[in-house]
Amino acid sequence: MATGRGGMRASLAVLAVGAAVVMSGCAASTPVKTDIGVRDQPDTVDSEPAPAQTIASGHPVSLVTIGDSIMTGNGLDPEQAWPVLLAHHEKWDLTNLAEDGAGFLSVGDDGGVFADQVAEAELLPDAPSLIVVSASSNDLGEDPDEIEDAAHSAFASLRAAFPDTLLVGISAIWGSDEPDEGLAPLNAAVERAALDEGAQWIDVGEPLLGRPDLMQDDDVHPTAKGLKVMARALEEDLRPFLDRDAR
Repeated sequence: MATGRGGMRASLAVLAVGAAVVMSGCAASTPVKTDIGVRDQPDTVDSEPAPAQTIASGHPVSLVTIGDSIMTGNGLDPEQAWPVLLAHHEKWDLTNLAEDGAGFLSVGDDGGVFADQVAEAELLPDAPSLIVVSASSNDLGEDPDEIEDAAHSAFASLRAAFPDTLLVGISAIWGSDEPDEGLAPLNAAVERAALDEGAQWIDVGEPLLGRPDLMQDDDVHPTAKGLKVMARALEEDLRPFLDRDAR
């Protein structure tokens, strides 16, 4: 989702200081309660996922996020972005490499694509525990085969650089309206690439659908409350990969 604001490069040591997100304790196989009611879990995909992997317990958890303006908290304080809220709640360290306007093919406001964020991640001094890569609606209108090729390259590079890191791809999130018809094939292309490269895949669904009150005036980016809903949804989706002690 292209914007007019520069991308965020934030490396945060996040502490549990009155986190704004209040997470539920539901198992991932059951409906998840959120501020917008009960959130149905996404349907199972046909592709075979990589063997289940969890974040090892007994060590601090570090999260790296690669994505677009939905990850940066565009239009709000960067501290309100959903990766920051999630990291606060889980007591994780966060490096948010997301850039406004960027995608696997779409050039962002700072002139980068997701491959540039991958390259930044590869420069980190220590391997992260978890990397989350989001599909992006910024790539709508691009050839799905080209998106898949670029996604393959991104996931393959991350896997080669961080063989022991939990690598997770997530679907692009739309707003309160019905998603563009091109979003499903876009998400499918990124999903195939993620699974082919041994990453996990999460279909986040549309947690903001039917809730214009959770969207900013541009009808593209979530409000602070909408970002809390997204943080809660992602926490529940990631729960199966987390050891209880890995917090």
